[in-house]
Amino acid sequence: MKIDNQRNTYRIWISRLVMAIVFTLAIIVILFLPWFEGEDVRISKYHLIIAIALVYIIINLVNYLKVPYFVSYSDQGEMIVLRYYQMSLFTSRKHSIEIPKKQFVKFELQDFLFGTQQKIILYQNFRKKVAKYPPISLSAVDKADRKKIIDSLSGYMTG
Repeated sequence: MKIDNQRNTYRIWISRLVMAIVFTLAIIVILFLPWFEGEDVRISKYHLIIAIALVYIIINLVNYLKVPYFVSYSDQGEMIVLRYYQMSLFTSRKHSIEIPKKQFVKFELQDFLFGTQQKIILYQNFRKKVAKYPPISLSAVDKADRKKIIDSLSGYMTG
């Protein structure tokens, strides 16, 4: 079985781009339209710009805290392969976890962001010890694909 969330990653990048464009256009429109220049207007255009900027910052902060990853999972052949990278402008390091199915021990799901998102942690037997891999955020993976990955990994657990 092979699963990746490439479509979701494209959707996230496009939504970030659209949100930045809409934010910029909204600021430009508010600055140049005379709607907020009368004396009877309770809120100035600068207050409105600050409010829009705060909403934009909060939305970006929540999206940043979700820590979306591109995730590609494959259990074809003798290996469990999980490739991932964080969807960020500043980090583009690509990681790959390749575990022989016979050495796979278990996985754990870890909740974060007030229990709304999950991270997966994989464990493998390595030189007679159990090695723990770093957590990988599944926030950008569809729930159906997340369930398929969990069901697949459950079938390979040895201990």
